Amino acid sequence: MSKNVQLIILHIAVAVLSFIGALIFFNNRMGMEKGSAVAELTNPSYPVLEIGNDTSSYNLMAGYKEDIDLSLVRNQITLTNNKNAVILKLHDYDYDITAIQYTLFEKTPDKPTETGTLNQLTKNKKKNIKLGTLTFKNTLSENKVYYLKMAVRLNDSTRIYFYTKVQSGSGYHLDDYLAFVLKFHNNLFDKATMDENASYLETSADTIDDNLESVSINSGREAVSFGNMEVKQETKPRITLQEMNNTYTVIRVNTILSTEISDGVIQYYDLSETYKLRYTADRMYLLDYERTMDAYYNESIIDSANNLISLGIQNKKNISYIYSDKGYRVCFAVEGQLWYYDYQSSDMYKIYSLASENISDIRNATGNHGIKLLSMDDKGNIFYLVYGYINRGRHEGMNGIQVMKYDAKTNCNEEISFLSTSLPYDSMKEDLEKFSYLNSKSVFYCILEGDLHEIDLEKKKDKILESGLVNESLTASKDQSIIAIEKEQNLYKNKQIEMINLESGKKQNFTAGSDKRIRAVGFLSNDFIYGEANAVNVSKSSNGTVSFPITKIHIVDINGKTIKEYQKAGRYIMSTQIKGSILEMTLGKRTGGKIQKTGTKDYIRYKEKEESDAVTLTSKYTDTYWTQLYLKFPNYVYIQVVPDLLLTKIMVNEDDVTLKLSNSGEQLEQYFVYASGTQKAVYTNLTEAIARAYTERGNVIDSKENVLWKCIYADYAQVAGMDNVVKVQSDAKSLAGCLSMIAAVNGKEAAPDSIDIGKGSIEQLMKKYSGHTARNLTGCTVDEILYYVSQGSPVLAKLNSNRYVIVMSYNATKIRYLDPVTGKSTAASRTDVTNRLEKSGKVFYSYIAD
Repeated sequence: MSKNVQLIILHIAVAVLSFIGALIFFNNRMGMEKGSAVAELTNPSYPVLEIGNDTSSYNLMAGYKEDIDLSLVRNQITLTNNKNAVILKLHDYDYDITAIQYTLFEKTPDKPTETGTLNQLTKNKKKNIKLGTLTFKNTLSENKVYYLKMAVRLNDSTRIYFYTKVQSGSGYHLDDYLAFVLKFHNNLFDKATMDENASYLETSADTIDDNLESVSINSGREAVSFGNMEVKQETKPRITLQEMNNTYTVIRVNTILSTEISDGVIQYYDLSETYKLRYTADRMYLLDYERTMDAYYNESIIDSANNLISLGIQNKKNISYIYSDKGYRVCFAVEGQLWYYDYQSSDMYKIYSLASENISDIRNATGNHGIKLLSMDDKGNIFYLVYGYINRGRHEGMNGIQVMKYDAKTNCNEEISFLSTSLPYDSMKEDLEKFSYLNSKSVFYCILEGDLHEIDLEKKKDKILESGLVNESLTASKDQSIIAIEKEQNLYKNKQIEMINLESGKKQNFTAGSDKRIRAVGFLSNDFIYGEANAVNVSKSSNGTVSFPITKIHIVDINGKTIKEYQKAGRYIMSTQIKGSILEMTLGKRTGGKIQKTGTKDYIRYKEKEESDAVTLTSKYTDTYWTQLYLKFPNYVYIQVVPDLLLTKIMVNEDDVTLKLSNSGEQLEQYFVYASGTQKAVYTNLTEAIARAYTERGNVIDSKENVLWKCIYADYAQVAGMDNVVKVQSDAKSLAGCLSMIAAVNGKEAAPDSIDIGKGSIEQLMKKYSGHTARNLTGCTVDEILYYVSQGSPVLAKLNSNRYVIVMSYNATKIRYLDPVTGKSTAASRTDVTNRLEKSGKVFYSYIAD
């Protein structure tokens, strides 16, 4: 071998060794900085389960590592077939699963209706699934909801669990419903077949069709058929049976669509449809139809003529973003993915996504999660939360909150902590989006189920600072670094507010004298606003609604120093609203001994510094895509070049960063309003929840999954067993007479003279003599309280200032009530009864049998 060749070989060897050494140094340096290696987020691996029937599959179920809160399956119901069975379709992927264990129960798996194991699973090689028919030994009672827990073993140490609600499918015509929904859905993609769909629409002249993101049964044919867009289905429609009863059915359909924006540039969309249907022997009725279509972000689409980054067809309310470095950097979350744009390098980073790149993988559909941005500095370092069900990575199959940090210098994510909780996604979203804050000392604050948590992420310690907080008890500043807490759960008694700076830990207390009450109004910038009222004017109605006429407004800075006060003689502030930098106040005055709204408004205006470096959201309309959303940059940022796409990696921390969150157990009762398959609102007042559900045409469910009200019930009903009217001597004895009749219909004996109505509230007395949890329905309308009669429960109602009666039946024209003073059963027109009961203050109490 020549010397030249040897020299070349030597140089190559040195270069290779130098390269390897550099790699080792870099990895060691990363290890020293982060204490862990670098890897990509692993793809989903767990099996998923579906319910099948002769025509299609429905109710895709994700696997959980742990027991869950049953509210996680609130929006899903599975029906048995006419053989008292359900057909299971198991996608086991890389696992060879041969059996499914199951537990059928009503309230808790500790008290099962039955248990068993399904050992006969047949492999369908063409569809790469395993099929099994689970036949229950016990016949499911009609109109009763059960829970089904199913377990599969992945290996010697790992089991995962699937959950669904289940009820008897007898007489529900599920096949007809699914056939209609699939046909309507498929007709959307063929202009020629839209005539059939159009006949079901209820197009309204008041509906403005300019945005394809949201269409409804009131939209026009063109909007429902995607306007001028040419769309293609990329995935099979996924069906979720959300609600099923004798009156109507709610079904949700999800799929991924695509459209070609330009040569080779594809835009993908998440399509979600909700159908509300009623079956009759003659035809199917479409009672309601709602659809959303939201774009997945595509970095290739920009509007260089207007310096805009396109977000596509979107609902503005679903987009969260933050910016820094004078607008040169922006981070935004869209469709469950987190993105970061660096103008100086013209790079777009895909920071985090629980959806894999394979859009046809149905496991992507199990990631019911959200992302909240916490902060971003001028170097592009970002703190954020991922919350809900985690369908990939080290926490696959778990439910909770990931606290994450993105390091812009290394282009890597680091998981700081995983906070495990059984709370459903909807509840986490409501609480975390309202308030969550990570301070500079790695202490994380959040409110969950009324508990204010202080979590030291380095020490892995969770402390509950306050419990039993209701919706308005905690108020946070714009950047959420300062919070104000009303110290009394009952607002009408509150005399103290505590303001806490979460960075410094400094606390300020604002108090009122014994003859005053105070309440938080909110923050303008980081200045705190609270209102003061005379205690004698603050009142609480029998249904819990508080009237709080403010006489004086206080505005204080971060140190508690008064900046401004507002007070006008003879005027009261009946309600307030913060709009941007303006405090809007609706005024009232005393008239005839009562304080009432006058309709007059007054304002306190803050002059905030104009932000010339702000990144904002803007929209544009085109003939093809109609309204689309864009990120608009400061005028010195020029979006002229399509950014390069860079993918991030994650630090593999071998230390266990999981912390199971504690629970005080002192949560106030909450009422969840569901309509069209989604949670619309949460209330602590049942009357307000029912009123919202009436408007939304939905249902009210409590924290224990009890249905407390439904929008649709029978046209006529009667409480069985209420044939005898108990007679008493006077109005003062009428409550005791009504309680005696309530006791009798529940199999108890209690003579009116034996009932001491002074021992406890009406709710307590109702519970004692009915044996069921009483519900205060004061403030509801008569139409609303008739739902309870339809469920076989008598309604205690106030007929006049001193007399109580029992509402026990109704039909289309009349309402019947039992009057213990007259000793008669009286049937009168619905109009007359409604007028009398509502004139008496709408005082109602009832219960749902446990």
